[in-house]
Amino acid sequence: MGAAAGPPVVVVPGLSDGLAPVTEPAARRLFRHVPVPMTGYRGLVLSHRLPATGALTTRVLATDAAAALDALLDRPAVLVGHSMGGMVALHLAADRPDLVAGLVLSATTAAADDRLRGVLRRWEELVVGGDHQGFARDAIEMSFTGSARDQQLDLLAAAPPDPPRPELVARHRALSQACATHDARGRLDAVVAPALVLLGDRDRVVAPAATVALADGLSAARLERYSGMGHAFPEQASQRFNRSVRRFLDRLHRLGWGVR
Repeated sequence: MGAAAGPPVVVVPGLSDGLAPVTEPAARRLFRHVPVPMTGYRGLVLSHRLPATGALTTRVLATDAAAALDALLDRPAVLVGHSMGGMVALHLAADRPDLVAGLVLSATTAAADDRLRGVLRRWEELVVGGDHQGFARDAIEMSFTGSARDQQLDLLAAAPPDPPRPELVARHRALSQACATHDARGRLDAVVAPALVLLGDRDRVVAPAATVALADGLSAARLERYSGMGHAFPEQASQRFNRSVRRFLDRLHRLGWGVR
């Protein structure tokens, strides 16, 4: 997306990529509406491995992402990672600082805690049990707030999701396990790229305090709060999110990022 010759902005998706990988046409259409500014930048959206085989961790997924960036890009990128995508981006920035010019980390954490693991277990039980509408409903209720939550629930009732293919259910389980075992706390000192860390102060999936702790543990991070917002604040407050990310990208560009 965006300008083919522009500085690269890479979106690293979260757990939603499990049941709706970017390789699926519907997901590709969805990501064309993600609130990440692409005008003047070259936008890419990665997708996690399919099929999801072996014991996956967020660091293994970061190794996959690094291989993709090595193959696709000719200069460092700004990574935009939401939730599990931010966990993967942290490991990638620690392992391959040469590939990362900056980080946008939204609704994410340095390590999974009991609160997050509890949410993941409940979602996995619903998905594996075949209650896909129940999973979608719970995800909406956990992620959105106020009238946006009501609107999403109305849309779900009007257009219930189709059952995912068995290989996607297995993929969701593998990515859930990677998310549940995530721990990058001992690696934050290795993350030298400037970071914009964003949180919704009513997030019921990733504890806001965990996102604050992440920002405190990074050497060059700025924290921004979205008042009254939950886990899905990038979608619910898409215009504000776009402006925040745009300011961050433009500042890095003025400092020389993306110049070949």
